Amino acid sequence: MAIDTCQHGSISQSAIHRLDASGEGLFFGVGSGRCGTMMLSNLLNAEPDVTALHEGKVRAGECAGDQQLPFLTLQNKHAYHHPAQAYGIVERTRSAMAPLRLERGDRLFGDIAYNYAPFVKALAEFFPGAKLIFLHRDGRDFVRSCYTAETPDPAPIGWSDPTRRLSELERYIALGRLCPCDDDALFDDWEELHPIEKNAWLWSETNRLILDGLTVWPKNDVLEVRFEDFRNRLGDEYARLRSFLGLEGPLPKPVERLFTQKINARRSHVLPPWPDWDHEISSMFWRHAGPMMEQLGYA
Repeated sequence: MAIDTCQHGSISQSAIHRLDASGEGLFFGVGSGRCGTMMLSNLLNAEPDVTALHEGKVRAGECAGDQQLPFLTLQNKHAYHHPAQAYGIVERTRSAMAPLRLERGDRLFGDIAYNYAPFVKALAEFFPGAKLIFLHRDGRDFVRSCYTAETPDPAPIGWSDPTRRLSELERYIALGRLCPCDDDALFDDWEELHPIEKNAWLWSETNRLILDGLTVWPKNDVLEVRFEDFRNRLGDEYARLRSFLGLEGPLPKPVERLFTQKINARRSHVLPPWPDWDHEISSMFWRHAGPMMEQLGYA
């Protein structure tokens, strides 16, 4: 797209409006959390002329920079309970993306976050020319990763033991964490469920929301990435990601250096690896996540 400029060489409002309406040069990443989103944002940020925010912030490893776009934690839950309001939230919180891209002179500008799950349909409607990366991982590994004893939890995605003391950040994020709506069969029993059950439900419901949202996206504008492949065959998978986003040429050295780093990996676990789960833990998991495990090919 040719960019209009005003007399003084700045970007014209008409050009910004057209980019807002098209989503040209914009991308989004979404998943359940604990599925490689922070690593992906670091890799893409190491590309020339690319900005890949993580939850609205620029990441350097696990360190977060200034908030460039509003953090959607609270809106995440609100849009889940009130789907009709998702488009308006996207319009209010993400319409600055095209101007930010132009201001920075980026070829590509995007944001990657688990809390886009209730907004996948709205993103397609508001940014019809954007691209979407859907990351997912085995639900058993998600539950094991987010059910942690780390205090404070540096990446609080899932439901923790209710007796564990939460940090201020953990309490804030918990306010926006998905839980069943009042017409859900689990609504009345939710508080009595074990955290393993809650996290199995959270993983399944988050991926259900994403898959439902993907039905309105053109297939060529969506790339599905399995965390297991992203972790074990990073070079091949990242090459596929670069091709999907239109990034050409040799792999930049700063990106290559990141291949050997672990970013946002858990340092300890409460649960053993899932092949060692006992019958009770396995039953709790499969009761809530079984159908989605089959749908995503993990069963």
